[in-house]
Amino acid sequence: MVVEVKVLELERRVNVLSKALNLILFEEGEALPKEEIDELKARLNEYLKKRSEFVSLDELLEDVQGNTAQESPE
Repeated sequence: MVVEVKVLELERRVNVLSKALNLILFEEGEALPKEEIDELKARLNEYLKKRSEFVSLDELLEDVQGNTAQESPE
């Protein structure tokens, strides 16, 4: 029972994030219920607070390329 509730909650979150991504990528607006809007705002604010914990993609690619070059036998 607890697992089913968790799966439903995760499905709901994925659905909300999918709608947000669709809006960002295709600028196709869609009417969202107030609770979904509030959840998106909360998630965005949470991300903004933790932004410094994330690494930029360019920095990550440089690290990966550097590690790959070091591991390659000459």
